[in-house]
Amino acid sequence: MAHIFHQLYYHITWATHSRDPLINRGWRAEMLLILGEEVNNRGGIAIRQNAMPDHVHLLLRLPPTVLISDFVGEIKGATAYRVNHQLSPKFKLRWQNGYGIVSLRREELDKVARYIDDQEEHHRKGKLSKILETTEIIEKDWPSAMKSPLKGARVAKVRDPALKRWARQNTS
Repeated sequence: MAHIFHQLYYHITWATHSRDPLINRGWRAEMLLILGEEVNNRGGIAIRQNAMPDHVHLLLRLPPTVLISDFVGEIKGATAYRVNHQLSPKFKLRWQNGYGIVSLRREELDKVARYIDDQEEHHRKGKLSKILETTEIIEKDWPSAMKSPLKGARVAKVRDPALKRWARQNTS
């Protein structure tokens, strides 16, 4: 990998299950240390992480060999497991399915790091970055060319009812 140039920086955010305020201020710092360890154990470089009672922000650099969806699933799972077993919170820490992720240029890192550092202030004042706080897909955010990548293509047999509906609506 020494001969591959890459600057792959990401901001990832995810929520607690049902957006319940499960992250306690009393053990939040320890949870963030665990999160950083899990990122580094999987080949990433944690640049900044912070959490509110109902969600987490993570700024990191990843090598191009990492499959992002697997990576995020692994760090979410490992962090929750370690918090529940090592910190013994009053309520079991569980994450909501999914996450929000944006790629960043190196020049944007300081600004995003400050945003992550100042989470409590941003939430208290209601001055939130829509893109950095999003954890679920918003259909209108997809470019029109991306809405139907299968348009005109033959669709394989799909078992999931939601995917079937999507395929019918977007491939005709």
